[in-house]
Parts: sequence; C-alpha cells; structure tokens
Amino acid sequence: MTGAVLLLAGCQNTEDEVGIRTENVGFAAEQTPVTPVKTSRAPAENPINAVKNDGIAPEKIAIPSIGVEAEVLHLGITDNGEMAVPSTIDEVSWFEPGYEPGGNGRAVIAGHVDGIDSPAVFWDLSKLAAGDEIIVEGEGSRLVFKVYAMESVELELADVSSVFGYRSSPELVLITCSGAYDSDRGTRAERLIVYAELIGQ
Repeated sequence: MTGAVLLLAGCQNTEDEVGIRTENVGFAAEQTPVTPVKTSRAPAENPINAVKNDGIAPEKIAIPSIGVEAEVLHLGITDNGEMAVPSTIDEVSWFEPGYEPGGNGRAVIAGHVDGIDSPAVFWDLSKLAAGDEIIVEGEGSRLVFKVYAMESVELELADVSSVFGYRSSPELVLITCSGAYDSDRGTRAERLIVYAELIGQ
C-alpha cells in the first residue's frame, strides 16, 4: 500500500538516522504477554471508554518508565505526502490531521530514535512493557494511557488504516524508526509502533 509507506516514512531524515541498531521489540517473557495489533482490538471494559470522549491538543508527553519528557509539536503531512516529524531529536510531534489524544480514535505521536551522534527522544521506546503509562498534557488536562501492545513492521507491511484509524474508545499510538538503516531509502527499514489505551484523566 503506497499510502502506508508514505505516511509512515515520516521518520525519514538522513541527518537524524545513522548506523544499525538492533532492538528487542517484544515484551519480556516474565512480563504480561501481549499480541501485536494487526487488526482492530477492543480495549478492556472501562467506564472512560463507554462514552464519547473529547480530545485535547497535546502540549507535553511523559513516559516515566523510560525517562521521557518532551514538548509536543503539531505537524501534518509534508509536500511529498509523508508524515511530518520534528527537525530536532529531542521533540515529538502529534499528527494534527488525525485524532486528538483523549478523543475516540487513535491519536498518533512520532519521534526520532537517534541522531548523528546521540540517542533521540524515543531511543528506549522498545523497552516499554505492557502496563507502562504514557502521560499526555494539554489545554489544562492530564491524560493517562496504558501500553497494551507493540510491534515492529516493515514499511511495505504497515497498515495505515489501523495505525491512524478510528476507534470507539480513546487510544494513543507512538511511532519511531527501528531495524537496520537502509541507505538507499535514507531511513530505517521498519517502524516501531506502540499502542496504548486511555485509563484515566
């Protein structure tokens, strides 16, 4: 699917991606096992998820388990049809044309995995475990999401309709690059995708 490659190629930035980094993107055996999401999944029953929810324009994101705290930019699609991403390695960006965090649907936030000579904001994203919390703040609200699945997918196999799609409950999706660096493409060959559901606000 061409659209999938273009949208998820948003991590592409030759200057911000170098070398090869091998990651274990599965959850450890002693942790709660989760199944990578490839089709729709109904989150656990939760009063928060039982009604229509209003979203927020995100300003900050925090992931305590891996020490991430970052400002959230609001970006869209580049002229060549790719998902726009931050120009620096310390910021993350919300896909503004999509759903808002806290609103029904999957809100997408992307960030780099590394820079020319140092790790980037999402360097440790693959270390997340099922149940880890992701906190999003904005417009005076604080939303707490819980990780329930993650997967690393090749660009050609990415399902944009699932990653960016509507859900009847609020979800958050984090995206960064993973896999070996492909010099022909000027980007890594895969995308690490983390899925989380709203559990509190």
